[in-house]
Amino acid sequence: MSNTATALVGGLLLAAAAGLGGYGYGLDQGKALEKGRQDGKALETITDQIAAHADLVKRSGAANKGMRTALAQLERANTQTTTEIADALTTTAPERADCVFPPDVVRGLQGARDRAAEAAASGVRGALPSASASPARAASGPGSP
Repeated sequence: MSNTATALVGGLLLAAAAGLGGYGYGLDQGKALEKGRQDGKALETITDQIAAHADLVKRSGAANKGMRTALAQLERANTQTTTEIADALTTTAPERADCVFPPDVVRGLQGARDRAAEAAASGVRGALPSASASPARAASGPGSP
């Protein structure tokens, strides 16, 4: 073989080796770019999930505060009603030995019963299905004690 042929074959082998090396390098770079793209999408997804979680925590705190407020209002109403009934019954304590209640106390008790039924049907913060009238009350007709 002549020097020219040897140089040509050597150049061809060098070019093939460089081509294979370049192909391998390009393949590695492509894999690294794709991995970086996928990692970026995963980071974006995680960031969105963290933001959604933070929003849920904020909303649950607001709901908790609303529930505490509603319960405090309910407690105040219950305390007021109990005090009013106790005060009204105190005036007729001796008569209760014979189970005699003045009409305003009976009306107060009926009103309290109606408010309690309404509160039970409406829930603490939202409406619930209302209860049907009791059989005894439905049989006696509306307005009957």
